[in-house]
Amino acid sequence: MSLTIYRAAAPLDARALEVLLARLMREQQQRYPGAYPTFPPDAAAAAIAAGYAPRLGSDPRLVAVLAVDRAPVGCLVGEVVTRPVGRPATVCFVEWFFVEPDLRGHGVGRALVRAGLRVLAACDVTHIECQSVPGDRQWQRRGWTETARRYVAPFADVAQWVDLEELDNVPG
Repeated sequence: MSLTIYRAAAPLDARALEVLLARLMREQQQRYPGAYPTFPPDAAAAAIAAGYAPRLGSDPRLVAVLAVDRAPVGCLVGEVVTRPVGRPATVCFVEWFFVEPDLRGHGVGRALVRAGLRVLAACDVTHIECQSVPGDRQWQRRGWTETARRYVAPFADVAQWVDLEELDNVPG
């Protein structure tokens, strides 16, 4: 690795985010094949990056930082959310966090987090939140506290569970 630069993502970085997000999704699907939801990585990453593109560099509630070493090698993307009720009121929900596998363990992830925290310093954020797939314990190893679990069931199963008879064509 030569010189890695950590910086806020700009509008022209949408393609770089797309590439990194697709790599992250492929890796997660290989490592955790039962994870939900399942995305076609390239199509999902393109759609997600396209959604971020008009906000990059202009929306202070979107936190997107890149690690660049000739080419992008990592990213952190999160949203600042203010809850109308409850505490903590203002949090950053980290949606995506990725470092190229061969650069892990070299401080790139920590530097991305530092760059993100610098952006968040002006946002009154008091907590950082993230979610992970079942079996991924990386956040617990870093001292984070588990606060919630998510569950999923097919619509038809839920309808059957509650004896929903008035629907003739329940999605399968």
